[in-house]
Amino acid sequence: MALTPEDIQSLRRQRLISRAVAVPLSLFVAVTARLRFRYGLADAARLRAEIWAKLDAHDGPVIWAANHLTLIDSFLVYWAIFPLSRVLEDRLIPWSTPEYTNYYKLGGPFKAAFIRALLYCCRCVPFLRGGEDAASEAWRQKAYDKCVWLLRQGGSVFVYPEAGRSRSGWFEARRPKDFLGRMAIDVPNAKILCVYLRADGQLATTVRPPEGSVFRVRCDLIDGTRPGETNPREVSQRLFDRIAALQNEWWRDCPLPKNCAGNDVVDLKAPLLQENFSEDLSDADPEWLERHLTPRELAGLRAKSGVEFFRTFWRVFAAKEACHKALARAGLTIPNGAFCELEVDLFRRKAAHVPTGLQLDLRFTDDDEDKLHCLAVLRGGFIGDETAEGDAVWDVCEAPPGVAPGAFARERALEFIASCNDELGGPTALALSEDGGLPTVLWRGKPQDWSLTLSHSGRYAACAFMVS
Repeated sequence: MALTPEDIQSLRRQRLISRAVAVPLSLFVAVTARLRFRYGLADAARLRAEIWAKLDAHDGPVIWAANHLTLIDSFLVYWAIFPLSRVLEDRLIPWSTPEYTNYYKLGGPFKAAFIRALLYCCRCVPFLRGGEDAASEAWRQKAYDKCVWLLRQGGSVFVYPEAGRSRSGWFEARRPKDFLGRMAIDVPNAKILCVYLRADGQLATTVRPPEGSVFRVRCDLIDGTRPGETNPREVSQRLFDRIAALQNEWWRDCPLPKNCAGNDVVDLKAPLLQENFSEDLSDADPEWLERHLTPRELAGLRAKSGVEFFRTFWRVFAAKEACHKALARAGLTIPNGAFCELEVDLFRRKAAHVPTGLQLDLRFTDDDEDKLHCLAVLRGGFIGDETAEGDAVWDVCEAPPGVAPGAFARERALEFIASCNDELGGPTALALSEDGGLPTVLWRGKPQDWSLTLSHSGRYAACAFMVS
């Protein structure tokens, strides 16, 4: 869809107005961040010196690409990267691409008018990410064409490669979006400024970071396209990989655990599991179900019949137990019995922590007549699926007769971990400890961020861990 002369004239007018107010707006952003929200930047002088040395060496368009956790990330990234001394360098001030429904319909008429005016002056080209109708498709295409035109004029455009805020708080490199690669191919002389910005206290997607947050930033300027690259997915994957590498650099300096996973095994033949169910396992005590399931989960369960009713309940239950462990690893404890704080979607293989909106990936590695085993991953790596291996590995086996499954799970875990990597030196080089009630692996006496998780039920013991 070609831009009309009116579209181009409108962009030029918006650029002139934003140029006229660039200094006061930049001051407003900096003062608001520093004084209103008491935000800070770690090692800002070094960061800016390094990245601006690269930007100054590139006389061409720049695509800014960053992780996305809050509604004000564009302002935070701009504040972190762009010093006030550079505000008059108009070409390098990026145009942002906010989601229309998130920003342009906020509040009453006066607040909405103020926000629209602010975003206009801040060089925003609103995108409409929802909707599959012709009008929505046309909106997205025109917004994309505007970005390409601006880049071809030598300007800068800010995009979020994930096309939305991360619901898990983790930038997942194995789920690239093609539009970033497509944009780089359409403007082959563009460089991409990859940015990962986050504060240690940011766990979930929020409107804005907590007050007093101190942000650490990792960034790099890389080629948009390389010789021979013509496939948008290939280009996007390389760019996603670079942001993921910056994410790993960020986590190396973070005191919190990066890898957060959990597991749960269920012995479907254990007699205790049938206590609250009817004799044919096609129904269960309504009050007991309501204590464990949300209304949406309960509606899905009621659609099942026969023994599948029984199996579906325990799939949901196993997923909740696995998520409980993964969230606990991230420092988010769910009160005992608060099963409805987690909502499981078996079809999408997702679970959500209702109070925070955090989303976890699910994978049933074992699902047969005898047992279920569920993995849940919040952050730290890819959970894997039927087509691609993930970063989590697991082991499910029967405990020997006469051996307590709990003790066997701990012993088996060390043997299994050692078998996954010859460099570990065998199980004798490993030991189990606890940190905040969670199992931790010690290798040569040092705790490892491997997110070890243990489970046992009836005849079965299971363990899983993740290294990324």
